[in-house]
Amino acid sequence: MLISETTQIKTPIEKIWNLLSSLKGVEKYFSIVSKSVVEGSGEGAKRICLVNMGNQVFDIKETLQFLDNSDHSFILSIDYGPIQMKGMKIRFDLQSQGENVTDVIISTEVGNPDAGALARNYFTMIGQGLKKYYEL
Repeated sequence: MLISETTQIKTPIEKIWNLLSSLKGVEKYFSIVSKSVVEGSGEGAKRICLVNMGNQVFDIKETLQFLDNSDHSFILSIDYGPIQMKGMKIRFDLQSQGENVTDVIISTEVGNPDAGALARNYFTMIGQGLKKYYEL
């Protein structure tokens, strides 16, 4: 089952792309991440995010599996994290909708409805966080 969320942001594609593709600063737009560390750059780069959800604190470890700068897309694999997300591959696609408007599309394939609900919730939080970060 494909889970996909699209958020339209009134910001040029390159500004959003530069932040997202670097993997740095996820805590600026994803409110449940309190700290992140990135090792390396480009395909193979690793990111560890410290996540705080209520009274739960845990790490999510990711690897940048695919990066296409010309097409503004990349894929992250979840190497370690909540059981529903482990092994998930999350795709980010940015599409320009004009000079100062960008669609951010976040998607993944899941087999488990619980994983789908969790992914959809996270994707919505990321999209709304990016919108708030760039538009306010």
